[in-house]
Amino acid sequence: MRTFTASVYLALTAPLFSCDQQHSVSDIDSKLGLECFEMHRASLPPGTQYEGIEKLAENRLTVKIMNGVDVVTLDCVLGTDGTLQSTGK
Repeated sequence: MRTFTASVYLALTAPLFSCDQQHSVSDIDSKLGLECFEMHRASLPPGTQYEGIEKLAENRLTVKIMNGVDVVTLDCVLGTDGTLQSTGK
């Protein structure tokens, strides 16, 4: 019975260790999210609203926006210095 219980705990916790390193949303500078939104603003429909930061994983910042119909996400790339990289557009 102990072996079975240990196997169950191992099976349930293994996926936790295989996840990418993600930062807590509260640890991320909120200005980065707004800057990411502003970088995309020209290509967004009029009236699109910034909703907040969804996540930061590795060098990719994901923010939520309301496009008038749905809440969707946008991605921005962070440089090694923690600033947003230009999309070149």
